[in-house]
Amino acid sequence: MADENALLRQYIKAMSDPTRGAILMELGHAGELTPTQLARRLGLTANNVYHHMRVLRELGVVDPPRAEPRETYVEKYYRVTPPLLALTNNDPYWIDRLQADMTSGDRKALIIGMYLTVARLLTRAARRYEAMDDAAFDELMYQRQLGMVSINNLTREGLERRLAALREIIRKEHEAREAAGAGEAEGEAERDTVIMTSLPLMWDNEGE
Repeated sequence: MADENALLRQYIKAMSDPTRGAILMELGHAGELTPTQLARRLGLTANNVYHHMRVLRELGVVDPPRAEPRETYVEKYYRVTPPLLALTNNDPYWIDRLQADMTSGDRKALIIGMYLTVARLLTRAARRYEAMDDAAFDELMYQRQLGMVSINNLTREGLERRLAALREIIRKEHEAREAAGAGEAEGEAERDTVIMTSLPLMWDNEGE
């Protein structure tokens, strides 16, 4: 458990930087990618990606690259270290456990970094969906009910009730998966990216 928590702390440190957070999200979804592929997906230069990959390797959250020889060069493929993927995919409570021991500054850096990562993800999603045929988009989002967007202004009490209900759903699903021994298999299943956040004090005293 100590080694697992240490690895998760390194992951939190990496996610506090929005570019590194976006790289980890891309690698987690694709399995493995080259710096060129990452640069194209994220709108970065290859040199910028190499810099961030070096930091991620030093943090221990990305494996050394897998080299694949080509005719005139060697292609390097990177991936998130499998133990980290298993921890973050199979334990829905990992970040709650670790936040208890984080400093206020570390928690602030993590949340801001994650918000910036989410902004990048939403921008990429919007551009991809904008390029889709209207009928294909309609089928994907509405007929199959795969894409849902909801923006609400809630009272604090209302938000707490929704979060409590969501935590209970997650707890029951996690227990059912554990009982069925499906924790490992789920890592191979198709996944959606689910983004949920609250923005306290976002509008308060703005412009004063």
